[in-house]
Amino acid sequence: MKLRSNSFFSRGVLIAIAVVVALLAVQSVRLGREVLFRLDGLSTAATDSLQWTLSQAEIEHLKLENAVLAAETVEDLAQVRRKFDILFSRIMTIRESRTFAPVRNAPDNAGIMPRVQQRIDYLITYIDGPDEALLFGLPRVSEILEENRTDLRNLALAGLTEHARASEEKRLNFFDLLSRLAIVVLALLVALTMTTLMMGRLYQRGKRLAERTREAVARMRAMVTSSLDAILVVDSDGKIQEFNGAAEAIFGYSRAEATGANMADLIVPDHLREAHAEGMERFRTSGQETVIGKGRIQLEAKRKSGEVFPVELSITASKPAEDGEEGETVFVSYLRDISDRIAAERELRNARDKALAGERAKAELLTVMSHEMRTPLTGVLGAVDLLSDSGLSAEQSGYVTMIRQSGDRLMGHVNDVLQLSNLESSVDNENRRIFDLAKLVGELVKSQQTAARQAGNELSWSCYLGPTNNVLGRPLAVQRVLQKILQNAVDFTRDGAVAVEVQRLGSSDRVEISIADTGKGIAEDDLDRIFEDFIRLDASYSRSSEGTGLGLAITRRTVEAMGGDISCESELGEGSLFTISLPLPASGQSASNTTAPAAPAAAADTHDAVQKEPQAAASVAEQQDPQALDILVVEDNEINRILVEKMLRNLGHRVTLAPGGAEGVAAARAKDFNLIFMDISMPGVDGIEATRQIRSGHLADGVDIVALTAHVAPQDHARILAAGMAEVVTKPVHKSTLADVIDRRATLPLVRSRRPVAKAMPTTKLTAAAQTPEPAPAAARELSDIEQFFDALGRDRGVEFLAEYKGDMEQLLADLHSCEDLSDPLRAEAHRLAGSAAVLGFGALRHALLDIENADGNGGTDLMRLQAEWDEAQGEITSHLAA
Repeated sequence: MKLRSNSFFSRGVLIAIAVVVALLAVQSVRLGREVLFRLDGLSTAATDSLQWTLSQAEIEHLKLENAVLAAETVEDLAQVRRKFDILFSRIMTIRESRTFAPVRNAPDNAGIMPRVQQRIDYLITYIDGPDEALLFGLPRVSEILEENRTDLRNLALAGLTEHARASEEKRLNFFDLLSRLAIVVLALLVALTMTTLMMGRLYQRGKRLAERTREAVARMRAMVTSSLDAILVVDSDGKIQEFNGAAEAIFGYSRAEATGANMADLIVPDHLREAHAEGMERFRTSGQETVIGKGRIQLEAKRKSGEVFPVELSITASKPAEDGEEGETVFVSYLRDISDRIAAERELRNARDKALAGERAKAELLTVMSHEMRTPLTGVLGAVDLLSDSGLSAEQSGYVTMIRQSGDRLMGHVNDVLQLSNLESSVDNENRRIFDLAKLVGELVKSQQTAARQAGNELSWSCYLGPTNNVLGRPLAVQRVLQKILQNAVDFTRDGAVAVEVQRLGSSDRVEISIADTGKGIAEDDLDRIFEDFIRLDASYSRSSEGTGLGLAITRRTVEAMGGDISCESELGEGSLFTISLPLPASGQSASNTTAPAAPAAAADTHDAVQKEPQAAASVAEQQDPQALDILVVEDNEINRILVEKMLRNLGHRVTLAPGGAEGVAAARAKDFNLIFMDISMPGVDGIEATRQIRSGHLADGVDIVALTAHVAPQDHARILAAGMAEVVTKPVHKSTLADVIDRRATLPLVRSRRPVAKAMPTTKLTAAAQTPEPAPAAARELSDIEQFFDALGRDRGVEFLAEYKGDMEQLLADLHSCEDLSDPLRAEAHRLAGSAAVLGFGALRHALLDIENADGNGGTDLMRLQAEWDEAQGEITSHLAA
């Protein structure tokens, strides 16, 4: 009875103490929260914000005044408007926030805010108005701001007063609150002490409860440490025990649906279930882990909808243990849906493949453009060369010169783009060799002296290379780099000086070349841009120089390809200094036969070079042996073939023409020649195959075969030279270039034994040219392309060619209309006729023929377009034939 009484007493006391503790705890918590709230209020007091905002408004007002005083130009108005916007934001806060109500409503401050707001509204008419009005009204704005300054100052002082009053009140209230909290906490400590004494009796009961909850705590700990995405807790039988919210979103099952279900049935795809079951059984029997504990792996999972998707999976096995006793094993799985990542990777691969395909297409396009643009330019510039020797008047000679300059400029642009593409592709077929660097620089300087004198410039150079001027490097690349920098220096300098200095850096392998000028200079902001692609510092309509903006970009790439570097220092209006550092080791060997020419024979890319070429050709013609040479020209484009023939005849040589590779081989078999010019892209037997046949058959032993082609890519030139040709001459070709090649490559016109002509000769258009050139017309007229063609060839031959061309076109159209498949011979014929159409000036017809050449099937709509373009061109041809 006493035990029960004690038990009831203890229970009653415990309940009473618990009630007291609860009440004290509630009170202490309430007071504690109020203390925290008061502390937080003190740390971020509204009065602090009030004081700070008022002070900031005053400061921003002063900043605005300073900005107004400092504004002189329209560019300065942006700063004035920005400062006004900040001040306007501060004023709006003071006017509308309840925090500032005590300050606004104070009797002494009642009229301040209306006055301030009235002035601000007045200022807005200036701030939001046009720049000119604001700039003109700045003095008035300054006066208004000066009037406003005093009111803002009074507001700030009123804020200080309000801050002091509120702070004192809060301190008194906070002290009272802390006193009450201290009493409650003391009482709570007493109650807790008594509670602690009573809790001993409940210890054993609490221990048993702790043992039951330990497993749940361990499971939750493993869940948290495993992953933050979809989390599944599965027991050793594969039953799902926990299924978080992320898992619900990913798999489509609710937590109630998933809990207790078999994981394999819910989320494992059908084709993986067998492997999953085997892995679980292996782990239960032997403890061997295949996926468990292996970190993140990529597998597939299944949604409620049946969709199989990729996941990143991590599984951890948890074995809770206490005092050596093992608990139940659970598996905590972390899953992440990586469908978006896989799709992004797939898109990246597709983008990479498309980019690579685009690069290949660009390279192929440039190769085609090289041939298709340079081939008609050969006809245009060749005809200009012939016109220049046809007894023109002064006015007509001026027109021809303008055509030549425009053609050279166009060719320069084409060369720039192609050279840039080759440099981007790291394509370079020039081998390192020994050359005289001083001689190369001297010839370049000499070639620019005329242009320098015309601009009133003094052009000088110096060279300090040590014991020898011979270096090992790539002379053509060095020449291109120096020519571009030197030409720019001369072009952008007037009545000044240009100096070139070459010196070896000590005993190293590096040579530094400096080109300084006193020209217009380059702005500092533009120095980092001048070496970028397609950059022109003068892009206005009145710019003083022509070009694509690729010159310095190509120069930089060329220098870097040689292992060097280039830099520029400049001051606007004072001049520029370009410094080029190149690895050019000194060489003791002779460079007599390896020095780079001042201008490549394969291309005439500048107007100065074109002007000098006729003079050089004339001197060569005077010095060479008067006995004419036999020259074979193999060319499938009839216009180019006739023009080259005309140039060679004017140089005094006998010419045999072959319209294709097979005919060229037959001509070489039938007759001995002193030199052979070979086109490359020809239908049937191309130039490379024809050269191989001539060389393998010993048909022209000791005779050089020179490629005459529109292909300019270095890899194409390397392939051409590997086929056995002596050198490559790039179209368009000039008469002086032909004279130079003949002087260097032709064998002497000795009497040689003739080979017997083959019995079965193919039907060809091999014609021998007369030794005496045709007389040039007394005067040329400004005619159409066809008339100029007549003027160059003579009307009889021109009419014959046009009639033949008309017949060939009509036959091609008839064949195209009747054929089921577009055969290779028809494509080749379209290609041949397209080249002639370009020279005759029928650009649209040429494009239509090229579309037929590259079309699928029988041409379809392209055939209709071809017929329409031919109908238009045929009318002009017929009118010339009837004249």
